[in-house]
Amino acid sequence: MNQVRRMKWTDRDRRGAILVLAAVFMTVMLAFVAFAVDMSYMSLTKTQLQAAADASALAGAMELSAIDDPATVRTNALAAIRSVAALHRSGNQPAVSIETSDVTFGKMVWNSGSQTFSYNWGESNTPYNIVKVRADRDADGGADDRLPLLFAPALGHTKATIGAEAVASFQPRDIMVVLDFSGSMNDDSCFGRIGTLGRPFIENNMLKMWQELGSPVYGNLTFTPTHATLRGVAASGTIPHIDVTYKRTSVPVVSTINLTQVRLQFSSSSDTQTFTGLTAKTGTFAGTGSKAGKTITKCWVKSGTNGSMSSGSLGELFDFTAANIKTALGLDGTYPYAGGSWTEYISRVQSSSGGIKDAGYRDMYGYMTWLEYLQTVRYGASDTADLWKTSEQPTGLLKDGVDEFINYLTTIEAEDNVGLSIYTHSNSAGAILEHQLSSNLDQVKTTTRRRQAGHYKSGTNISAGMKIARDEIVANARPRAFRMMIVMTDGLPNEPSNATQCVVDEANAAKAAKIKILTISLGVGADTSLMQQVADITGGVHFNVPGGASIDTVRDQLREVFRQIARSRPLKLIKGS
Repeated sequence: MNQVRRMKWTDRDRRGAILVLAAVFMTVMLAFVAFAVDMSYMSLTKTQLQAAADASALAGAMELSAIDDPATVRTNALAAIRSVAALHRSGNQPAVSIETSDVTFGKMVWNSGSQTFSYNWGESNTPYNIVKVRADRDADGGADDRLPLLFAPALGHTKATIGAEAVASFQPRDIMVVLDFSGSMNDDSCFGRIGTLGRPFIENNMLKMWQELGSPVYGNLTFTPTHATLRGVAASGTIPHIDVTYKRTSVPVVSTINLTQVRLQFSSSSDTQTFTGLTAKTGTFAGTGSKAGKTITKCWVKSGTNGSMSSGSLGELFDFTAANIKTALGLDGTYPYAGGSWTEYISRVQSSSGGIKDAGYRDMYGYMTWLEYLQTVRYGASDTADLWKTSEQPTGLLKDGVDEFINYLTTIEAEDNVGLSIYTHSNSAGAILEHQLSSNLDQVKTTTRRRQAGHYKSGTNISAGMKIARDEIVANARPRAFRMMIVMTDGLPNEPSNATQCVVDEANAAKAAKIKILTISLGVGADTSLMQQVADITGGVHFNVPGGASIDTVRDQLREVFRQIARSRPLKLIKGS
């Protein structure tokens, strides 16, 4: 009986112990639940603060500028940061507030030795290209802004300090500039564009080009083309001085004594026509009847007693050979450049086809037709080394645009690296890497300025220039740098044989290498559809700077294109800074 009673009491004791244990366990469970709920709440708030910090830092980076005063930059950036932060929740608060002390400005610099970026913080590190933002819930500054907890107060913890930080910058760019210096890059400054751009545009630009060469003087050439005048012997008694101007199908004649006879020869010694019964000192003579419009090759002029000067008493002979015309123009001296000659120039002016004839200047000699000859026959650097000094078009626009682009990048100090590739190089690759990616931006300007249309050769191998640029970016682009290629051209690719497809293939290769291509078409003959396709493939943009406007207007268009490219600074959040 006593044993049974003792067993019952033991069961009761156990039941009491279980209740105690259950109570303890429930307390622990409630603590865990409180901990889990508050931890989730804190995690959510942390996420919200991080989103606010990220967005605010990016907004602040958009306001960074090397052009404006640093104090102005800080004011504008802080305003943008606060404005964006206010759009984000933070736990129980509908908006995030950013204090001035939570924003730090600095400068990110590429260290070529270590191949890493260094981060220099503080207001003295200007111009700013990086900003750090901290969004938090804390008790600093006198006000307790810590996050109120839900269940933790039961355990003696009422609030939590939570913060998040973000660093943002406009992403530095590695930019390869691919330029067209093919032979057609002077087309817009040649006579062939008169029908499109107008005679004043072409001829005024040629005057500028001649002046840029130093206004050289050769023989008795003048800028405006004139016909060559062959000068006869000096007057002596009854023997006159005679001048005959050669205009191919006519010859104006001027004598110091009255003319008596003029004989013209056309294609052969038997193909002649003689004019007699003359009584004036001057006259213009040309074939008539069946000989009308024929090219005159020789002319005999009889005046005074000069009949004895030529066999058959025909008078003084004027033979319109290239050699005699060269002498008449005073061009017997040495030709000024390595390629070409005065004889070749004269032959070009006398040609029965081409820009000089079409412009109405056939058989007319002067610096205008000489510049046409240089640009269409002797345009390469190995022939005419000084043409880089001139305003060839659209090459001149290209150079002005590159100057604007580099000047803008230099001004904003955005840690951009720039390299230069030029196609139509006379090597097996079809292009040349003039400069690797580098922070030395001025060398790109200098080299571009010293190149000319057809500098190396005349062909247009756009894909070769793009490949050289792509290879350089893939090999030497910096970590975190935005990869960009700028392709400028005025015409149709004509090398290699499947040139257009090669350009498209290179655009796809650039896309695979994460390179964005911005294309710029220049001049009247540009293949804008191909350049648009290249830009579309890589998610880039195509700009067209057409011919047909005034040179100042076109230059302004091109400069605006480069300003847009220079201002397109991708923003990026930076880790590990």
